[in-house]
Amino acid sequence: MIQSISNQKGSALLVTLSILVLLSFLGIASVMTSNTDMDISGNEKRSTQAFYVAEAGVERTVNDYIATNFYDENVAPMVDLFSWLDNLLDSTIYDSVQLGNNCEYTVKITGISNPGPQEPFIDCRDIAVQSIGNYENSGENAVINATVRVGIAPSGVFDYSYFMNHFGWWAGFPSGDAVSNGNMRANGHFDVLSGYLTSNGNPAYNPFTGDMSSSGGVYAGGYVFPSNGSRYQGMAQFEENRHSYAGVDNSIWDPATIPMPNLNDPTDADADGNVQELNPYYEQLARGELGGDPGKVGIDTNGDGVLQESEVLFTGAWGDSTGENGNVVLKGSSSHPIIIDGPVVVTGDLVIKGTITGQGAFYVGRDTYIAGTVEYGNPPSERPTYNYGVETPAEYAERVNTWIDANSDKDLVSFQTREDVVLADYTKSSWKRYITDPGGWLTDYRNNGSEDVGTDAVFGNQESNSNPYGASEGERDGYWTVDLYNPTTGERTTSDLYIDGNDEVTVPSGWRVVPGSGEDIDGDGNYDGAYSYSDFELSGNWDPSDYLNCPTDPSENTFSKFADNKVGGIDGAIYTNHALAGCFYNNATINGSLVARNESMIVWGSKITMNHDERLTKWGSGGSDYSIYLSRVKGVVTVAWEQNR
Repeated sequence: MIQSISNQKGSALLVTLSILVLLSFLGIASVMTSNTDMDISGNEKRSTQAFYVAEAGVERTVNDYIATNFYDENVAPMVDLFSWLDNLLDSTIYDSVQLGNNCEYTVKITGISNPGPQEPFIDCRDIAVQSIGNYENSGENAVINATVRVGIAPSGVFDYSYFMNHFGWWAGFPSGDAVSNGNMRANGHFDVLSGYLTSNGNPAYNPFTGDMSSSGGVYAGGYVFPSNGSRYQGMAQFEENRHSYAGVDNSIWDPATIPMPNLNDPTDADADGNVQELNPYYEQLARGELGGDPGKVGIDTNGDGVLQESEVLFTGAWGDSTGENGNVVLKGSSSHPIIIDGPVVVTGDLVIKGTITGQGAFYVGRDTYIAGTVEYGNPPSERPTYNYGVETPAEYAERVNTWIDANSDKDLVSFQTREDVVLADYTKSSWKRYITDPGGWLTDYRNNGSEDVGTDAVFGNQESNSNPYGASEGERDGYWTVDLYNPTTGERTTSDLYIDGNDEVTVPSGWRVVPGSGEDIDGDGNYDGAYSYSDFELSGNWDPSDYLNCPTDPSENTFSKFADNKVGGIDGAIYTNHALAGCFYNNATINGSLVARNESMIVWGSKITMNHDERLTKWGSGGSDYSIYLSRVKGVVTVAWEQNR
């Protein structure tokens, strides 16, 4: 069979053209697919970038607007925490704010609600925030809806047997003689300079989730010294139970620095012309205006264990009405104890010693004088000690909750003090020698109470383990660094105010200090210089005209006669954002919590024991709510977050 050669060539040409056409279609399809992939990739990029832009809007709103305003007593005073929110609903906080290359965000408040008490908040509000981010005007938007909770809660400082804002320093105790059954902490560094410290802590928990955050022991916002643990005994001898933050937060729930509550009235919330006084919020609390019955205190003169109306010294607050001197003297015995029922306010000095029973709090406007041993008449049983390495944290938590339930009606008293806490007779030469005279512990530059301590509000350099006494930013520079607020224009600025030779600063006309900002550690809006002996003296004469219930018997007609040379122990929670200073007898015991900015505690002997009252810490379902007896702090937290891209 003879075939045509030309036909064969034509067939080959047809096949070749067909393949070329197929390849062309495949190429076009490939290009189209590639372009589609590029479009998808571009869309994903724009969507992601838009999300980041929206996220920036949320973060700015939370940090620069909501938190800044809520923490400012000029805007949200303790007596009126939430009124500033009234006009925020449906308002635009930031409108088309440019960010980077033609990106922008707009943030609105879409809702405000009252969720009721939400752990750990006693009272709070939820703010619904919507942020819309746009990437390069491309029409690619991302929407974030967040819920920000603002409220008031008990401070975390009461979770510790011993808490200092500056340095936690221990020295000179023989092996086994200084014992803490409960966690210990300093916002600055914590150091055992000599001798030994036995620290038996307990697991710490996230107050929001209830999850265990750490094993317990000794904590420092800076470093725990000595770093090799050679001077620690108990569970703190193990490295995992010495927690050094080096100035860095582990998380929002586990910060290096825990804020100290401020009890002042820096913006004159009650409009009485006096800013150097207790915040009227606590007077409202004591008078029952925030819920509950008014508190009351008196002496059980007939010994029946019940506070009769005839035995009540005052109800609610003493010193808030015309003719009341504001100062109180209380002395109890085992047969005739002091009885407290709920929170009460003493606007001036509180002088106290002896036996006390009941549950309540003294909110004190000036100094608290622990003039002798203060002990419970109906104390709780011995607190459970964590058997570290033997029992699990869950097993210990169960024992603690059982203990709290069993002791929920036992005595619990706190002393929440705006100024100083003075232990024993401050007029004695031995008291002065070790505390306020030259060479005394409160005259040391590391412990003298000056507010020129840097914008971290903690003495020393948290970040340094080689030079812990070194200055942090702005520390000991001769200027008081604070934020200023102009109530007329709403403008805010950070300013360095010169500290003159009289330890005073001048605030520019028309401006106010934002309380608690920068170096204003105690949140009173006024600069505090170094402590002096006069800070610890009584504000009035030892006389019934100046002090309610002041004794007139010749054996106690002066403070020096009334007060003991040393204190044998304290049952109760002690708080001050200034100095805790005084003398203990040998083998003293503190059952509760000691919290202060600075401390100068001298033990005349070699032994002291601190037992933390676990009722002061939230342990889940166990026990009652004791937050009414503790100083409170503001808090801001984002509790919900939803994104649409």
